[in-house]
Amino acid sequence: MNDFFSLMEKLQGMFDSDDVEIITFDGRSLRGKIDNLRSTQPFSKPAVKLLGSNGQITKVLFADIKEIIDHKKK
Repeated sequence: MNDFFSLMEKLQGMFDSDDVEIITFDGRSLRGKIDNLRSTQPFSKPAVKLLGSNGQITKVLFADIKEIIDHKKK
């Protein structure tokens, strides 16, 4: 899932959900609430921050995202 614009659109649509799962190309699975989308700051790579149920914030670069699942919609 490397198309920047479709990825931004999908993530923005899930901003209110508190049960989003991100699966990365290296096999990691992260689940929680989208805390922050970073896409336009100079000198930074586009990334999403995910707030886990334990309160930990994890940053995932867009280039690392393989799949995004919104478990709230099921």
